[in-house]
Amino acid sequence: MAVGFFLEYQMGFLYKFLISKIFLERLTILTCCVVVFIFPVLAQEKAEVLRTVVIDAGHGGKDAGAPGLHSKEKDIVLDISLRLGELIRQQYPAVDVVFTRQKDVFVDLSKRGDIANKAQANLFISIHANANPKKTAFGSETYVMGNSKTEENMAVAKLENAVILIEDDYTERYEGFDNSTESYIYFSLVQNAYLNQSLSFAAEVQEQFKTTASRIDRGVKQANFVVLWKTAMPSVLIEVGFISNEEEEKYLMSKAGKEQLALSIFNAFCSYKSKIDERNAASSASIPSREEEQSEIRANTPPVRPAPETQSHTVEFCVQIATSAKPIETTPYNFKKYKEVERIQSAPNFYKYIVGRTSSYDKAQDTWKKVRADFKDAFIMGIVNGQLTPVGDALKKVNRE
Repeated sequence: MAVGFFLEYQMGFLYKFLISKIFLERLTILTCCVVVFIFPVLAQEKAEVLRTVVIDAGHGGKDAGAPGLHSKEKDIVLDISLRLGELIRQQYPAVDVVFTRQKDVFVDLSKRGDIANKAQANLFISIHANANPKKTAFGSETYVMGNSKTEENMAVAKLENAVILIEDDYTERYEGFDNSTESYIYFSLVQNAYLNQSLSFAAEVQEQFKTTASRIDRGVKQANFVVLWKTAMPSVLIEVGFISNEEEEKYLMSKAGKEQLALSIFNAFCSYKSKIDERNAASSASIPSREEEQSEIRANTPPVRPAPETQSHTVEFCVQIATSAKPIETTPYNFKKYKEVERIQSAPNFYKYIVGRTSSYDKAQDTWKKVRADFKDAFIMGIVNGQLTPVGDALKKVNRE
């Protein structure tokens, strides 16, 4: 009897909760998340193309960000962001680069995500500088959206999220952003669909920080950042270094430091984009175009020609003009009358076509300016010891030599 009464009471309580306004509101929110965010993601996954990137310079205007001894976070990250955008625009004219801010102005965190969503961006890069009460903290790290695994990660997130307190009507605007279980479910629904891509790009960034900028690698981490919460695409938040560390602050303030950090993120972008292009080519290999079917090679044609023996340079440059899932004969007829086109097989079902191999980066730039009228997606690549490589890595090797 007592057991039956208890069960009846519990069922009654559950029924009241299920029809309660709070539960229905949260259920509606979660359902909308699935419809608005997840379904489009699943539909777009097959046709993934990196056409638009949003670069978000953290803080700005009345929000100075973390204070250094001689600088402000908002100024350093804006400089790096603008440099990164220019590098991408020069190398990939077909990629649309969108900034959340290009000058010292205040932009709400929610609006930054809105800018990216309205632009239908394929990648969101938020750039920040870190701070820590321990003045010895040093190095670069990249975050993706997720539950904070450590107190240190949570502290970084709280520091970056604190800006919402100076926004108008922040209590209404960020009503859903709290530490409740429902919020974490919301985060998972929206961002987990992009987690692998976000982690992939984040790993590229950290690798480039080590190799291009010689920074201390603090790794890829997860934390709940408001600015990432609002985006519906692969997204990362990059902490380029600790402005609270006097030695690292000097590096962040220097022109060379900003150039190296921007180049590092750019190289990561190049590598990430290249992998996306290769996956797309491989997935479409079973449906070749009419031009590819007509031009498919039946005889073995050597791919990249070796550098001449008299060539003393181990580093060269070229312009990549096209890619294909099946080999295309490198005749002028197939490439808008361009001669000396070279074909490179970089994966089982992925081929790249280059022109203008040269030891001079300036000459490669001249070639790129000429061919982009016919090949709008053309961009400069490096060739190191006969292997194609991002132009940033090639230039770094030239500078070392």
